[in-house]
Amino acid sequence: MGAAVSARIRAAIAERGPITFAELMEHALYGPGGFYERPPIGPEGHFVTSPHVHPVFADLVRFALLQAREALGRPEPFRVVELGAGDGTLARGILLGLEADKVAVDYIAVEVSPGAREALRRLPVRVLASLEELEPLDPGVVLANELLDNLPFRRVRRRRGLPVEVRVGLAGDRLVEVEAPCEPELAALAPDDLADGEEAVVPTGALALVEALARALVRGYALLIDYGSAGGPAGEVHGYRAHAVLEDVLEDPGSADITAGVDLGRVASRAEELGLRAHGIVPQWRALLALGYERWVAGERERQAELLTARRGLEAVRAWEGRSRASLLVDPAALGRLRWLLLSTPELPTPPWLADSLAAEPAG
Repeated sequence: MGAAVSARIRAAIAERGPITFAELMEHALYGPGGFYERPPIGPEGHFVTSPHVHPVFADLVRFALLQAREALGRPEPFRVVELGAGDGTLARGILLGLEADKVAVDYIAVEVSPGAREALRRLPVRVLASLEELEPLDPGVVLANELLDNLPFRRVRRRRGLPVEVRVGLAGDRLVEVEAPCEPELAALAPDDLADGEEAVVPTGALALVEALARALVRGYALLIDYGSAGGPAGEVHGYRAHAVLEDVLEDPGSADITAGVDLGRVASRAEELGLRAHGIVPQWRALLALGYERWVAGERERQAELLTARRGLEAVRAWEGRSRASLLVDPAALGRLRWLLLSTPELPTPPWLADSLAAEPAG
């Protein structure tokens, strides 16, 4: 599988010269035989995301969705679109909660991976291969958890005072970085304060996604959750294979994830240029606290005490273990450092959970 991906990349370079990093990612992640052909997420895969750590994540995201539903006038059915739905873990948790809430839902899972789409079809959801297949949302809510950082991006580096693009070429049989002249349109999207030799990721795929969202969202919200910054450089390019971080993403393309933090400030600015409203960016730990994480912890402690009183020690230990795992979701050094960006059409208010999160942010 990796050999086929590498062969296509080499053929593209041989035909046209060094290719953009975005094109490399298209082949390595999303092309035939690429990393996302089969679902790579979960304990048995290459990495886990927040929904896999503990089911409480899906519950708390559901509370955010329900606040959006209130602002939209409680539409029936409530239309939820999850972009990059993966193996369906988040969808499954949200659907179970909405069923318990007796909320009729039209859940649409958008997923590029053929293997993941097979898994998603086991759930009561509509499955699409592309956001372009989605009918206009009027009203509805879009959700994307850890998708933007995997969308193809380009790389810009400062060299002797001028921007250059980092492309991918060949040195013998090896894929290598090649610096090439930077197109003015790309240079305009990169930070202008890079030091010599410093590099920044330009999230071209994420910006294109926002453009598609602006076309699809007639009335509603979009919640984007990802690694990155509220503005400026957002982290170095790296990969994941078998739950280990890889620094050399050009080695054996197609066998590992390729990712980099997203400049969510730039994404928000682009959304506003397109007529959407950016309500704010907050770290995940603040968002989850505002949505009731501490109440859930208190309830779990009480349940653990009751289990111990009833001499159901093994269940009590499992409750403690679950609470310990869930703490990673709000740990600023772990998954708590993810950032939540909320967009909407202009007429909609900021939901209470986000207003509370923003109010809790320290000044400056």
